[in-house]
Amino acid sequence: MRFYINWLERGFRVVHTPGIARAYMRIENDGDFFVLTDLGGCDLPQRNGPFQITQFSKDDQVVDGPMVLDSRLGLAAWLRSRCTIPIPTDPRM
Repeated sequence: MRFYINWLERGFRVVHTPGIARAYMRIENDGDFFVLTDLGGCDLPQRNGPFQITQFSKDDQVVDGPMVLDSRLGLAAWLRSRCTIPIPTDPRM
């Protein structure tokens, strides 16, 4: 059951630039990466959203986003086809 609760925290790591921002980041094997923040883009999102996520190429070019997603379910649906993060399919997430 813990996987269903913590899938986001297990798939991303927190990055912090003092005085500027905190964000979740995930780097894929091909070098592309995702940055996940709150709607202001300057802090970690609340546990159940809303979320702002942007996908970047390994060359720091924006591939997709920023996207605003209202819930963890919406975030999971958006990530499913773009990322290798293990996402539970159980609706309890």
